[in-house]
Amino acid sequence: MLRSYLFGAVAILFVFVLLPTAPPLSFPSGSTITIPEGAGLYTLAEQLAEGKVIRSSFLFRAVAIMLGGERDMKAGQYYLSRPQNTLTIAWRVFHGDHDIETVKLTIPEGFTVSSIAALFDDKFPFFNREIFLESAPEGYLFPDTYFIPVTATASSTIKLFWDNFSRQMVPILPKIESSGKTLKQVITMASLLEAEVMSKEDREIVSGILWKRLAIDMPLQVDSEPGTYESVGLPKEPINNPGLVSIEAALHPISTAYFYFLTDSSGNAHYAKTFDEHKINKAKYLNK
Repeated sequence: MLRSYLFGAVAILFVFVLLPTAPPLSFPSGSTITIPEGAGLYTLAEQLAEGKVIRSSFLFRAVAIMLGGERDMKAGQYYLSRPQNTLTIAWRVFHGDHDIETVKLTIPEGFTVSSIAALFDDKFPFFNREIFLESAPEGYLFPDTYFIPVTATASSTIKLFWDNFSRQMVPILPKIESSGKTLKQVITMASLLEAEVMSKEDREIVSGILWKRLAIDMPLQVDSEPGTYESVGLPKEPINNPGLVSIEAALHPISTAYFYFLTDSSGNAHYAKTFDEHKINKAKYLNK
């Protein structure tokens, strides 16, 4: 009699608990599922059930709610290497366990959108270079070392870089606000500094020179952006993606008596107070 009760209990446990959480027989091993940004829990559960990833959308939603609800779901692509039960799938979605190979990619300070796009090769079969070039916001793709999924798309990569930029700007935004300048003005100036001079001190000095030129409606006349010889003001957009040193230099210029500068072939900056002094520096350091 006891054995019959035990058998019945095990059968009930299997039918009502273990079986619904077990992976379907037609689980799509070796495939990838995509969870869009802002996906709703109900829609996702139905999507997973229709795709034979889970047996019960209701059970997935119940587990998901216990893990934090849809606000804690991590968007992105998830690789299904082998059958996994509903509890495991839910845990992965709420911990961002994508199980996808990543490639280490370093974006140097001052790289342009075009230079960044060129780093993506055949390791990234879903990356559309044309879409990236059309959509990526120059100046706001933060230079850093990233571990990028091989399944990355142009839009997911832009979001990755932009999100990092946003995080890096959190402690800087109050400084920008108090400076009386806009974020775009600071990033654009930083991109010029990134292109023109190398050291932190030179960037701060040149920052002082360029802001001073703007204040008196004098053309910036920087070699990295030919348009600044013809018109007054900052370029309409950043010319590259600057790092923190240049962004800080744009915010903290050093005030000097200089109005002119140039950089020699070794990367050393030379300054002048007058245009005549600047011409002497050009003859001395550039016309060799």
